[in-house]
Amino acid sequence: MTWASSCVLVLIAVSGVWAQAKLSAQGPVNTADTAYVTCGENPGNSRMVRGDVFISPDNKHRAYSEVEARAIRPSTVGYAGPLCVNNSRLLVRSEASDFKVVFLEEPSDVEAGNSLRVVDWSADSRRLLFELAQWQYDSPGVGRTPVIYDVNYGVFQQPDLNHIFSRHFGLECSLDVHVVGFSPEAKVVIETQPLSPEEEEVQASPSCSHKKGAWLLSVASEALTTLSDTSKVQHYAKTEPAAGK
Repeated sequence: MTWASSCVLVLIAVSGVWAQAKLSAQGPVNTADTAYVTCGENPGNSRMVRGDVFISPDNKHRAYSEVEARAIRPSTVGYAGPLCVNNSRLLVRSEASDFKVVFLEEPSDVEAGNSLRVVDWSADSRRLLFELAQWQYDSPGVGRTPVIYDVNYGVFQQPDLNHIFSRHFGLECSLDVHVVGFSPEAKVVIETQPLSPEEEEVQASPSCSHKKGAWLLSVASEALTTLSDTSKVQHYAKTEPAAGK
């Protein structure tokens, strides 16, 4: 999903293809890694996973992610849809306000799975970096991309990594991405590795490189440069366990 620079949060009821199935009751809330959350082995069970709270360096802002994986119990013969669908939320609190949902990722017919992982606050406490993961169940590969939330203006930046990779390498291509954090210059640090042959086949796109890599991404200019071996990623946020730990 591509988000405009000013993001309006719209909550839309899951309909259409999901109308052929019943969603099972929400499972208990677990506190664990929110990078990749599923319903488990078939027949899966619904569950909610809540990540740690990330506190900005100035102690004025807090954020955490919540991922709900809901198991589907087909109610019609011949149902061919997914047996698990995800809803992922980013919640932020500033100063004395309550936590509120500022970002929501819902399932689609082509990507029923999604997760959000909070990565870090910037050194100036203005920007929150998180990783959005999207996938289709029963299909290889997970697409991951960095997203930045500007807490001062309530807007998002989500770079088009495939476009950036294609421009950098000179061909239409893709890579497996892991979002690491901010550099001291406030650029986004990402690590990459080649796609598997199965992922290349499904995406109909080759790997941009057959080596692992580490990169600095300037979100404003969409410029990509190699991260030097001497560069270090510093994490600025403090964390505290999510409720329930």
